[in-house]
Amino acid sequence: MKFHLGNFNDEGVEINDNTIHNTVLSETDGYGDSNSKSIYRAAIRWTMKKNGHEDKPWPADWFEKSVDYLSSKIL
Repeated sequence: MKFHLGNFNDEGVEINDNTIHNTVLSETDGYGDSNSKSIYRAAIRWTMKKNGHEDKPWPADWFEKSVDYLSSKIL
């Protein structure tokens, strides 16, 4: 997750387990449904599926939460 989040980090935010997703990602930085928030989520889901992990439901509040929080819910 931290690797993929770092790919969107044009804000210079320190990426670690405590990084809150909405400090790096945005819903308004793209075109239509293609924005950093949706692309990040798709990349994480794709990576997990390709590595044999279950595609678990994401919590509704993941965007306002930390990397550690989200990983504890979907890994």
